[in-house]
Amino acid sequence: MGTEKNIQLGILFIDIILLSAFIIGFYHFMLWIDPALVDGIKSLPWLVATYVTCFIGSFSIYPSIIQTRLVRWESVVTRVLATCFMMLLFISLVTLITHAHPTFPLRFFFFSIILYAVILLGERSLLRAIIKNIRANKYNQKSIVLIGNEPTVLQLYETLTNPIYGYHVVGTFYDGECNHEDYKALRIGKTSDIYGWLTANPNVNEIYGYFPIEQQDTISLISKFCDNNLIRFFYVPALDIFRGNMTFTFKENIPVIARRDEPLRSTKNRCVKRIFDIVFSGLVLLLVFPWIFIVVAIVIKIQSPGPIFFKQERTGLDGKIFKCIKFRSMKVNNDADTVQATKDDPRKFPFGNLMRKTNIDELPQFINVFLGDMSVVGPRPHMLKHTEEYSKLINRFMVRHLAKPGITGLAQVTGFRGETRYIDQMEGRVKKDIEYIENWTFWLDIKIIIQTVTNMLGKEEGNAY
Repeated sequence: MGTEKNIQLGILFIDIILLSAFIIGFYHFMLWIDPALVDGIKSLPWLVATYVTCFIGSFSIYPSIIQTRLVRWESVVTRVLATCFMMLLFISLVTLITHAHPTFPLRFFFFSIILYAVILLGERSLLRAIIKNIRANKYNQKSIVLIGNEPTVLQLYETLTNPIYGYHVVGTFYDGECNHEDYKALRIGKTSDIYGWLTANPNVNEIYGYFPIEQQDTISLISKFCDNNLIRFFYVPALDIFRGNMTFTFKENIPVIARRDEPLRSTKNRCVKRIFDIVFSGLVLLLVFPWIFIVVAIVIKIQSPGPIFFKQERTGLDGKIFKCIKFRSMKVNNDADTVQATKDDPRKFPFGNLMRKTNIDELPQFINVFLGDMSVVGPRPHMLKHTEEYSKLINRFMVRHLAKPGITGLAQVTGFRGETRYIDQMEGRVKKDIEYIENWTFWLDIKIIIQTVTNMLGKEEGNAY
């Protein structure tokens, strides 16, 4: 089947054929709809050559990753979008330099790139499935050896033996006993036997192993052998210290293990999330909020004397306190900051009850999002009294404050929305909040937003009172 580099070149060839066919078809389609849309384009051959050349330039910066054995679909989507965005920049630059026509075909470029990105995602999805199927049928495989019987090595074995990744475990080496029957069945010998076995069987692509500190000499021997025989050697540290999600980082050149993986500690990820928050909340505040505000303000004033907005101190990012803004849904009372709303709470007025059930009372929190106190998606912020109480009762409760609080969150779309009468309900919410913090992606946010809207339109039954 060839190397992964050859697969990548094959993917590039397919991309070029697909792009050429697409741009020819798109050009004729635009010409048929409105000839003015293709004004400024020198000729069809020039157009195809420009798109293909710019795509190759973009591909050289953001090459395909679908041939990579362990890659998330979210990473594939991000790579396609980056490739197409860079391609649009290159095309615009080339056209500006060579352009002599008074009309610049910006609309043609913009719509063609958007449509091509969708088509390219479909192609990537199909090719990814084909590559996985090829590897599952024992082609394009890498031969590997695993050393050690530490929990992390056994977890790695479980991952790498998934046939879609194309790894063939030739054998295992470890000392002592092992309760994993499949791993045990592949045992060739003790850790000390690995060097002798490798000299007789050098046709291995990769070695993954854990070694205790007293076996430094063995590590040195294996490392030198691998360097001289084009074998990639990976040391597997014993990362079951915290028995949970962790991440391995460097402080200068010193390796350290973080208690958990936090994607939002990355500056790039924080920027992506903040830009989305500003754009999304800005659109809501401009297009939706003014109309709803007029209706809500009038009804609140009719049904319950007092202010339109209710501002409450809540716990935010890193435990900092901020003013959470809501439409007031209760009569003015002295218990608002200490007593959680219940199903038949007498403090609620009729329209306030409706607002809480439909989440309309949360709409002003988009102001908090725009100002940076909150995010569209994140752990729901609690009143200060609840933070103080639950932090003493629930293990890891404060971890949820490692991310900005959100208008909606993973906990809210998985059954932990609204009133928490029992401690296990709050524990479930905390568990989901931590899961969100440790597994954040931009696409997870989009998924949660879509699920939130779906739940609202489907009149989800819950504990929001």
